[in-house]
Amino acid sequence: MRRMLCLLLAAAVLSGCGHGDAEPPAAPSSAGPVKKMTHADAQKLAAKYRDEAVTTMGGTLGAPAADNLLRCDTPHTFAASTGGDVPVTADQQAAVLQKLREHYTQAQYAVEPPSTDASDRGALNVVAPDRVTVTVTEDGTDALHVNVSTPCYDSDEGL
Repeated sequence: MRRMLCLLLAAAVLSGCGHGDAEPPAAPSSAGPVKKMTHADAQKLAAKYRDEAVTTMGGTLGAPAADNLLRCDTPHTFAASTGGDVPVTADQQAAVLQKLREHYTQAQYAVEPPSTDASDRGALNVVAPDRVTVTVTEDGTDALHVNVSTPCYDSDEGL
C-alpha cells in the first residue's frame, strides 16, 4: 500500500514537469479556481461595490477614491481594491451601518455578525456572491471608511 501511494505521489509530481517555459495553470483558491480578468475590469468591479455602498449610505465620497492593484501569489495574479471616506456624523454612524447591514442581508451577501470588540470600531464585513469583500468602519471622525477588495484574478498583465 505504501509503495502504491509513493508511486502515485511521484506520478503527480512528475506530471507537472516537462512543460517547457509555459506557466503552470493558476492554483485553485479555497473558494474555487482563480478567474481571469483584466486590471481595468477588476477595478470597475471594485468600484461598482464601492459605489453601491456609498449610494446605500445616502452619501458621497469626501475625496476621490483610492484605487489600487495588489499582487497576489505571482506577477500575473492580482486583486483590485478601492475605498474612501463618506461623511457621516458620529451620531448617525450606527444607523447608517445598520442600514447597510440590512441592505446586504436582503441582497443575500454573507454578512458577519456585529463585532463586540470595541477595537473593530463598528466594522461591517460583507462578502458578495462573487467573493468581493466590502468593509465599512468608523474612523473616529465624522466619516465612515469604505474599503472594497476583489478576490485574486489571473491576468496577462503583470504588476
